[in-house]
Amino acid sequence: MHVVQTITAIHDRYLSTSPNSRQTVAEVYHWSRAIALFNRKLSTPIQPSDRDALWSAAFLASAIAFSSIEASGPEEAWPLRHSEPSDLEWLRMSVGKVAIWDVTNPLRPDSIFHTIAEKDETGTRSSTSTASRIVGVPSAFTQLCGLDNSPTVDSNPYHAAVHVLVPLLYIECDQSTIGRFLAFVSYMRPAFQRLLEQKDPRALLLLAYWYAKVCHSLWWIARRAMLECQATCLYLERYHAGETAIQELLQFPKMQCGLVA
Repeated sequence: MHVVQTITAIHDRYLSTSPNSRQTVAEVYHWSRAIALFNRKLSTPIQPSDRDALWSAAFLASAIAFSSIEASGPEEAWPLRHSEPSDLEWLRMSVGKVAIWDVTNPLRPDSIFHTIAEKDETGTRSSTSTASRIVGVPSAFTQLCGLDNSPTVDSNPYHAAVHVLVPLLYIECDQSTIGRFLAFVSYMRPAFQRLLEQKDPRALLLLAYWYAKVCHSLWWIARRAMLECQATCLYLERYHAGETAIQELLQFPKMQCGLVA
């Protein structure tokens, strides 16, 4: 109940005629209660009748974490602003959702999510293959990320991210394809996550491309994606201006997030 009330309050603020980037008292209250109750439930044996409710709560909690950004412009957004402990908290929440998937198994025949989940899982499974060869990767990405010299997910921390991202470059992000786009986040490998935490320029560039594809999509994704896409592009322009390949590849996300016409 508290998870639903939290996301309803966020959506109401989003739809306001004068939307504010700051969380309301109602959002903070219901979100804190939701997290406390969710953690309590996970600390006890999971009953079969709880599985669908837990998966619903996990998905909504991930959406809440992603939509909760208090920056009013790119200068106040990660990675451009000073580092804080809460940086990429939304990413940790999204990755943790995979563990809830394993516990609740929305693919099971008696799940209310069975049909939808099966479709998403199929797309995810093909997207996260550990195959060494990635088909259709632009040569600029191959060279920048060193995919020719270390072509496997175990030898190259960028490999899995590129493998999931490249097919997304050729489709639009909408209600019917959102599961495939979210797979990019849910199945990031720990090595790639560490690179993002360290503000590695190649990892940031790949994330900027993902942001660029989703920044005009669903309401709970759009605001953070737009602001952090802008902030990421500006960060790479300022601190990696001498890396020609990165600057050339930045043109697409810059256009998508409105930094250039």
